[in-house]
This record gives sequence, C-alpha cells and structure tokens, in this order.
Amino acid sequence: YEETKADCIAMSGLLVKSTAFMKDNLEVFNERGISVPVILGGAALTPKFVYQDCQGSYKGKVVYGKDAFADLNFMDKLMPAKSASQWDDFQGFLGEFAEGDEFTKDVAETNGKSQQKADNKQNGQRDQKAAEPKEVDTRRSEAVDVDIERPTPPFWGTKLLTPDDIPVEELFGYLDLQALFAGQWQFRKQKGQSRDEYNQFLEETVHPILENWKQRIVEENLLHPTLIYGYFPCQSEGNTLYLYNPENPEAKEEIAKFEFPRQRSGRRLCIADFFAPKESGVIDVFPMQAVTVGEIATEVAKKLFDSDQYTDYLYYHGMAVQMAEAMAEWIHAKIRIELGFGDQEPTGLRDILQQRYQGSRYSFGYPACPNIEDQYTQLELMQTDRIGMYMDESEQLYPEQSTTAIITYHPVAKYFSA
Repeated sequence: YEETKADCIAMSGLLVKSTAFMKDNLEVFNERGISVPVILGGAALTPKFVYQDCQGSYKGKVVYGKDAFADLNFMDKLMPAKSASQWDDFQGFLGEFAEGDEFTKDVAETNGKSQQKADNKQNGQRDQKAAEPKEVDTRRSEAVDVDIERPTPPFWGTKLLTPDDIPVEELFGYLDLQALFAGQWQFRKQKGQSRDEYNQFLEETVHPILENWKQRIVEENLLHPTLIYGYFPCQSEGNTLYLYNPENPEAKEEIAKFEFPRQRSGRRLCIADFFAPKESGVIDVFPMQAVTVGEIATEVAKKLFDSDQYTDYLYYHGMAVQMAEAMAEWIHAKIRIELGFGDQEPTGLRDILQQRYQGSRYSFGYPACPNIEDQYTQLELMQTDRIGMYMDESEQLYPEQSTTAIITYHPVAKYFSA
C-alpha cells in the first residue's frame, strides 16, 4: 500500500481458518494508518461475519464481496464518488452516492441485539457441548458392507503426467458449463427472461466466447495441465486409515495415517469404513490425485488484469478455475477405469457431475474430511514438489488453480457431512 496508495484493498478467504488472518490484517491496517475500503469475499465468508466481526475490527469501511462482479460494481461506484469528493473512508458514500448504498453497512446496525442473541445462542451451545460425552464413536457403520470385491491397482505408488500426456481437448469435455457460465462468468438467467430466451442467449453469445477461449488456450499454450496420481496400500481400524509403503504392500510398513470424523447420527458414515479393516487381512487400495493447470494461470491472469483487460481477465480466470476442476474429473474417471469399473462409467458429463458412478472423491477441508492439515501429509506422500504444488503456512494451496483429492471406490461412498 505504501508503494501504490491503492484506492481499495481486497482479501479472499477460501477456508475458515483464513478468516482469522483477515481480522489480523485489518488490525495491522489500523496500526499503519490505512483506512481505504476493504473488500472481503470468498467461500468461507458471510455478510454477517463481514459487517459484524470485521467491520468492528477496522476503522475504515469493509464491503462484502459476494463475487467478482459485485466487487467490480463497488469499484464502479467508488471511483466516481472519490472523484466527486463524495466518499469518506470512515463514513462511506456521501451525498447522492449514499442513496441506495448496498455495499457498506454501519456496524451499529448489525451489532446490538443481534450480537447479543448470537452470544446467547453460542453460550447455550457451549453449555450443551460441555454436557455431551467426549467419547469418540469408532464403531463401523452397518450401512457399509465389508464383504465387497476389492480391486487390484495397475501399479503401486505414484505416476506423474505432463501436458504432453494430458489431451487438453479431452479436458474440455469435462468442463462444467453451468459452473463456468453462471458461476464464473456470471451469465445468469435474468428476471423476466424465459428459459428459451436464456438458452438462445447462451447459444448465440456465450458459447462463441467459450470456443474462442478454447482456441486461445490451445494455440497460445495458456494452461499447463500437470498432475500426479497413484495408489497406496491401506487398511482401516475404527476411524483411522493406515497407509503402507507402496514399494512392498505385504510388509505393511506404515508410512502415514489419517483420522476421519464419523457422523453422530443417521448412517454414522466415516471415510475409513469404505476400506478393508485390518482384521480382514486384506490389503486395500487408497487412490489419491493432485492436479494443477500451472503457475502460468496466475501469470496470465495478472498480465490481463494489469493491462486493464478486465473482461478477458474474468473469462480467462474462470476458464482456468474450471479447467482445474475438469482435470480432477478426468483423472478420477481414469482411476475408476484402471480399477476395473469402466463398464459402470456414466455416458454423459451431467451424470458424472451428479456422482452417478461407483465411489466418490473427497478433498481435505470439506465436510467428510475437514482436517485441512492432512493435506500436508497428502502432498508429501505424492511428492507434489515435482509439479511445483505446495501448501503454505496459512494452508493455501499453490499454484492457485490446483486441487487435490482422496478417492474411494466403495459403492456406498457419496458426499456426506461428518
């Protein structure tokens, strides 16, 4: 900030833990006399958190960034307001710009009774939790059959695939167009617009944009898809999954273990249940994958943004994000086929996205396996430094457009919250 004197600062939080860093940063801003508006967004944030917790920590104004377009809308209003001297860092928009202001909130409006109510609720929950038993339930779920056929992997250990091994045209076939068009690019059906009109708009306007970016990505080499995947011998015990040295599975030399939470009611599912228990004597297979479209995605996006090509920046960034997800689907399908479930493969992408295949794919930090710190172990086991992938001390994965996953082939396995 001392170098650029930015008009606005933005922070994004994907994980719950990152919200703590946001509040710390806001307090540092206060100490350094920084009071410009701060946009806060990301999957881990809610408007309530921004306008109550964060606004209470910052002397300037905070803005909830619902998505990239909301951020741009705020900037489109902020800059004319500053030029017209109708913005105050401590009061927000002034004069005619204050009319219909949906971006900034007075912390007093959202604190008070609502905060007291939240505190009372939290205290009640704390008292209730204190009275609950702390014994961990490790009993295997009766909904998960142990006596199923266990596949044999094509190899033990990991395999690295470079851009030469990954046909980009095949990845295009795994693009979730709904997520790309409506989510990343914000081409959503408008109020009063019929479904037919919306589909015609997509066909005539949006699909040509997609085809143009597909062509540019291939011809200009704008993405570098690279991945590591592999199979590790394993066995479960209670809620724990033990991984063995892939160089000699039968020796059962433990190299890592993962503790998974169990649902407290319902089917009482736990990821460990999906794998062969130690008492069975069976060595099971634990697939993992790590994919990235490369550091080039960050570099190209920055170049577009810095040269004021904001529309192209949004299109390219959206493509990079969804191509990383497409890679995850592509290699997961390859793993299912290598494990012998190819005859059960869905025929269309929509069925794939709805998990109409055998097994499931989970990522650390999400409900079924919420301990994001386990991803450090996963990255080490897969030696992802070979493809430049790592996780920093704030538990952010790099390169930005990268994903990791653990996989189970058990027919009962689907997404669930533990």
